[in-house]
Amino acid sequence: MVVADELERALEQQYGPLHPYVVNMLSLRAAFTLRAVLAVDHGGDWYDTAELLTRTAVRRDEAGAQPERETRNTARNAHAAWRRLAKEDPEGAMELCEDVVKMLSRFGEEKRTQEILHWVEKTRMGSNG
Repeated sequence: MVVADELERALEQQYGPLHPYVVNMLSLRAAFTLRAVLAVDHGGDWYDTAELLTRTAVRRDEAGAQPERETRNTARNAHAAWRRLAKEDPEGAMELCEDVVKMLSRFGEEKRTQEILHWVEKTRMGSNG
């Protein structure tokens, strides 16, 4: 993953954040990261995965990346990763919830957005779940 991250940074420096080369590398890195974290039985880094998927979905949308279906799937995967994070690391999930909610709202994912907002409310009230 380090090589993909370095390549993405080099491409972004050369072409800018919305160039198709950069967006494709970011999308590839996000997909590989998700696969890697799913392959680990307990102990995968759900915080970094949720953050990367969230950033990827937003960047793909900003760039008008095709296919749009892949962008929506990335947004939904970000939500799923955030849900895993919320179970394993509520503090980390609380840190990311604003970005995930903004991203989901961007895609009209009202049900998923409301689920997170409900979790935040319950968590802040101390019932965790």
